[in-house]
Amino acid sequence: MDPRKADIPAPRLIRALRRYDLLPAIVFLPTRRKCDEAAEEVAADKLQKNDPERMRRRQEMFDAVLAEHTEIADHKHIDLIVRGGIAAHHAGHIPSWKLLIERMMSQGLLNALFATSTVAAGVDFPARTVVITNADTRGNDGWRALTASELQQMTGRAGRRGRDNVGFVILAPGQFQNPRTIAELLKSPPDALESQFRATYTSLLNLLDAFGSFEQVREIAEKSFAFRERRNRHEQDLGGRLWQPFEDMARVLAHFGYLDIKAEKVTAEGKWLADLRVDRPLLIGEALKDGIFDDLEHKHAAGLMAAVAADADRSYGEMHASRRMEDFLTDLNAIVSRVSNIEWKNGVPPVAEINYSAAAAAERWTQGMSWDELVDRTHAEEGDLVRLLSRTAEALKQLAHLRSSNAKAAAIAATASETILREPVI
Repeated sequence: MDPRKADIPAPRLIRALRRYDLLPAIVFLPTRRKCDEAAEEVAADKLQKNDPERMRRRQEMFDAVLAEHTEIADHKHIDLIVRGGIAAHHAGHIPSWKLLIERMMSQGLLNALFATSTVAAGVDFPARTVVITNADTRGNDGWRALTASELQQMTGRAGRRGRDNVGFVILAPGQFQNPRTIAELLKSPPDALESQFRATYTSLLNLLDAFGSFEQVREIAEKSFAFRERRNRHEQDLGGRLWQPFEDMARVLAHFGYLDIKAEKVTAEGKWLADLRVDRPLLIGEALKDGIFDDLEHKHAAGLMAAVAADADRSYGEMHASRRMEDFLTDLNAIVSRVSNIEWKNGVPPVAEINYSAAAAAERWTQGMSWDELVDRTHAEEGDLVRLLSRTAEALKQLAHLRSSNAKAAAIAATASETILREPVI
């Protein structure tokens, strides 16, 4: 079969692996939708064999997890894992469901797991066989080739310690399969480490407050791994380009009163902003200074924070926020425009737009909407909703720490965070 011509059907793939005693297997697929569809197709295949004893043990494990996490009671894939011994694992599922799958896999109760490549780096899933279906993967910026490190993480799941002398890696036929590319990647050294050091408002404030001068902050930045990494690549004017974002951000912070450039000092307002570990701290800082958080109900505080914490381009359906929530979002949007204008003038990439659909979802959840209705109304995958609400609650906890500088807003944020963190978000 031409490996680039046709995708092998998932049921046929699993039957072939069973015939050659290559189960359990992890089959890596490029998208969440493909993982779910493949698991459903295999579970529905009447030619698949099942062991009644293993099925009984899967039912017992499901019942045990259900007793602690009732939100999985109506999951659409219950029959797949309990009767079929087949599962899909990706970021779209809620944490308690993924916990169940991980426990079943670790106990050897699943025959096959269809997963996205992100599972390879985050979870220890031993299997006899790993199946690679694509030489490409889908990221935030679209399709791209697998890296050597990603492929090594995936293939490293092959072989169960203490049970298999060797593990097997199979390249399945597919439209985007490329055996030559995979073979080259397997022989390649791991990808070079890439520094995640970036200039941010909070890092600048904290470094300046700790070391007392811009010169010392610059020295610290130039000792970073990012500096050494780029210096090793013989980049020109490295020190200037690494430091420039800090200078640009310093002018923005000075404009809004968070630091004094001439005195090279962090102001009193800058000190509490430096402690605010949230997405887009300058935006939240300005909202606090304007008193937007002072008169909110906790459901509105959750909505505002979700609007900032969510990715600007991710949709959470067409559910509308309340009129009062819309008014607060309008106020917040005015601050976005004000901050973005100053950032643009000083060479700092402007803050992204706020996410109105995320605000509506967080407001309704905090107000008491049921999980099933929230999922239905937002048309979002459960895992994405959990991440949104978890990030929102964590950001609100950060505001709750500001009791000494803004007791009223801190109390509202603390209540909102506690209200958000109920099953299945916690």
